[in-house]
Amino acid sequence: MINMIFMVRVRPEKREEFLQVIRSLRGNGEGQGVLSGVPAALYRDVDDEACFALTCEWETPERLGAYLREEKFRVLLGAVKVLCDKSEIKYSRTLDNYPNLRLAT
Repeated sequence: MINMIFMVRVRPEKREEFLQVIRSLRGNGEGQGVLSGVPAALYRDVDDEACFALTCEWETPERLGAYLREEKFRVLLGAVKVLCDKSEIKYSRTLDNYPNLRLAT
């Protein structure tokens, strides 16, 4: 599993517009948020309502690569450039990708 965390600091006057973009990209996903068919969730910092983290996950690097080429990802990047002061994307792999690893005791 590959995880992406997209951390942003939204300009205060653009907060609602940012949330509208996320809602439109999510479409009508039910339960866990879905961003273009990808399990995703949006979190807000409890101390700074301008800071958000969008988390998404993919089963393979190929699926992540396909997502990064989609129009919806380009829309997200464009919105971040216009609506946010800062942004950072981090990627990580979960241990699901390493079935032979065991907890050291």
